Amino acid sequence: MNLSTSSNGLLHAVKAVIYRQDRRVLMQQRDSNPAILFPGQWALFGGQVEAGENLKGALQRELIEELGCLPGPVGDELYQWKWLGEPQVQNHYFAVLCEVDNDALELLEGQAMSWIPIEELPDLALTPDVRATLSQITHFVERSTGDRR
Repeated sequence: MNLSTSSNGLLHAVKAVIYRQDRRVLMQQRDSNPAILFPGQWALFGGQVEAGENLKGALQRELIEELGCLPGPVGDELYQWKWLGEPQVQNHYFAVLCEVDNDALELLEGQAMSWIPIEELPDLALTPDVRATLSQITHFVERSTGDRR
């Protein structure tokens, strides 16, 4: 599916739930620039879909731009969440099991990145989309890593 902006002005964005078998998720701390949305908060890697891109292609591009590489294959779409702010954005979330060493990951956007245990995610200053979808992230990582807590 090629998406960027639909006829009603809705933007589309892609986000990666990058995880490891130790139940940690790779998070990006956004820059502290007050001109951007949610400065300093923790987010998933990803970004806006550009004209002519399909969702997986957009996420692959974003991950290379933000991390310098693809940390693993982009899996199926896990879920969606709509930001009702201005502008409205339909976010599409995809699974990415990290298959590269930490040395291969280079932070090219944001002020920090960190592997956060899923049980510690609620303690962070999270962007609204991550906060709103925390139960989906947690459920997915637990199911994917064989944790049945």
